[in-house]
Amino acid sequence: MENKTTLKLYLIPILVYLAFIAIYTGISAYNSNEYLYKSVWDVEHYQTISYRGYEAFPCTHGVNGRAGEICGNVGWYPMWPLVVRWLRPLFGGSAQYSFLGLAFSLTFIAFMLMFHFMLKKYGLRAAILALLALALGPASFYLVTGFPYALFMLLFMIYLILLYSDGGRIKHIFLFITAVAVSLTYPSAILIGVIPVVKYWFEGREAGRSMKTASYWLHMAGYVFPFVLGPLILWTYFYVQFDDFFLQLHFQEKYDRTWAFPLWIMLESLFKAPLFSPENMTVLWYGLVFIIFYPFKIKRELWIAALVFYLFSLTTGTTMSIYRHYLIIFPAYMIIGASSRPIWLKIVYIVLGLVISLEILFPLFMQYRLM
Repeated sequence: MENKTTLKLYLIPILVYLAFIAIYTGISAYNSNEYLYKSVWDVEHYQTISYRGYEAFPCTHGVNGRAGEICGNVGWYPMWPLVVRWLRPLFGGSAQYSFLGLAFSLTFIAFMLMFHFMLKKYGLRAAILALLALALGPASFYLVTGFPYALFMLLFMIYLILLYSDGGRIKHIFLFITAVAVSLTYPSAILIGVIPVVKYWFEGREAGRSMKTASYWLHMAGYVFPFVLGPLILWTYFYVQFDDFFLQLHFQEKYDRTWAFPLWIMLESLFKAPLFSPENMTVLWYGLVFIIFYPFKIKRELWIAALVFYLFSLTTGTTMSIYRHYLIIFPAYMIIGASSRPIWLKIVYIVLGLVISLEILFPLFMQYRLM
C-alpha cells in the first residue's frame, strides 16, 4: 500500500508536467510555429556566450543602438550558458538542442522538487494547486525555451530544500554553492537572499539572540555573501577582460532603465497602456495574489521575498518584459496553493492565468512580438 501511495505522489507532478508540455508544444504544432524552440531574443545572446564567451563592442548607430553605447552579450549572466556548454556533448554538440533539452529536463526536475517541497510543508492539496498555478501561469511557457528560467527554478528549489533541512557544515557548504550558482544565473537572483535573512532575523528574535554580537551579524552576512559573490565574480571578470568593472551596468544604459517608485510605474502602465496588454495583465495577475489570498499560509520569509520580487522589477522604471521577470516569483504559486481560500476560487484564479497565457502572451510570443 505504501509503495502505491508513493507511486501516486510521483505520478501527480509527472502528469502536471506532461499536460503543461502538451499545451504549448501542441499549440505550436497545430499552428506550424517553431518559435518555442528557436533562439529568439535573449536566447541568442546566451548561445553566443556558450560558444564564444563574452563580447563587447561599440553599437552601430541606427542598427543595434545609439552611438557611444555598448553592444554585445555582456548584459547576460553566465551560469546558464556554462551549464549548456558543459553538457552540450550529451546533445550531439548542438547548442540549440542543448538549450531546449536542458530547459525541458530541468523544468521537469524543478516541478518534482516544488511538488514534494509543498507536500512536505503544506500537504497534498497545496502541493497540487501550487504546481498547477506554476504550470498554468501567464508566462510559464518561458520555462521550456532557451531562457534561463528552468535552471533558475531548479536552483531556487534546491536552495529552499537545503535551507529548511537539517544538517551542519555540509548543508551550509551546499547552500553557499547553490546561492553562488543561482546568483550567476539571473540578475534579480540576489533578492533570494531576503529569504534566509528574514528567516534568521525572526528566528533570532524568537530565540532571544542578541543583535549586538559580532557572531550574529557574521552569521547573517554568511547567508547574504554568496548571493553578492556571483555578480562580483562576473564584474571582476569584466574588469580583467574589458577593463570595466561596471560593464554590465554600462551596457544596460541603452535600455533607459532608471530607479523609480514601483506603485507609480504600475499605475502609469495601467492608465497609459491597454488594460489587456501582456504587461498589465501580468502585473494584475501576480499583484492580486497578495490581495485575494491574504492572509498567507506560507512561511513569512517566502511571502516577503515574493513581494520584494514583485516590486523590484517595477523599481527599474519600466514594465518591459515584466511578464517573464515575474515568472520567477515562485513563492506566489506557493501562496495560492497553501491559501485557506475556497478551492473553487483557487482553481478559477489558476485558470485565469492560463487564459491570459493562451489568449494574450503565447500568441504574441509565436508572432515574435513578445520580448
